[in-house]
Amino acid sequence: MNLIFDVDDTMYDLMWPFQKAFEKVLADKTNVSCEVLFGRSRVFSDIVLEKEGEIRSEDAFYQRMKMTCEDVGCAITREESAEFEREYRYYQTRIELFDFMKEILEVCREKKIPIALLTNGNRKNQGRKLKVLRLEQWFEEDRMFISGEIGHHKPDVRAFLKIQEQLELQAEETWYIGDSYENDVVGAYKAGWHTIWLNHRNRSCPDVSSLADIELKSGAELLKLIQSWTPEQAI
Repeated sequence: MNLIFDVDDTMYDLMWPFQKAFEKVLADKTNVSCEVLFGRSRVFSDIVLEKEGEIRSEDAFYQRMKMTCEDVGCAITREESAEFEREYRYYQTRIELFDFMKEILEVCREKKIPIALLTNGNRKNQGRKLKVLRLEQWFEEDRMFISGEIGHHKPDVRAFLKIQEQLELQAEETWYIGDSYENDVVGAYKAGWHTIWLNHRNRSCPDVSSLADIELKSGAELLKLIQSWTPEQAI
């Protein structure tokens, strides 16, 4: 058995730095809730990521926030977006692993379950997060994969297959754990991997029938599941 983890909103609370920036910059300028704005921002973050090369890196965050705000019927100036990004990046340097994730990684170490991670983004931003979260305590450097370095972003199946090839994994023995149905579940499913959808924000499944092998609503459920596994176990 191999366990591959997503990072953003799977290992730590991605909304926390977003909420802190929202409270500082936008809370008194819109009636839209932070939760709604955050949810839509994740959609447009993926869109902007896919346009990498078409959009200048210094404009990427503004384009993401501009599209997000327009989508929910509010507006943001370039200056407000710049202030939002400053606050957002500041609080990203203070993120911490979910408590349940620390326990899960310790369980994997104790049981000698091989682990790796795959996160969307570029080396600058995602690499900074990996260091802040101190993930080198559990993951070897060559088992932490960033999509921008691979050249393909989730849900592109090539991102998953690159890891499979490099780590010499067997698809039927590999599980991917992530919070995003569209990026994590769909992409890993297409690679022939098993999937766990950590749907802790209780989002609706966009498909009539979910492709996830297992859907869990909390980190506590995920911890309990992995505690019951052994490296040789097939589910």
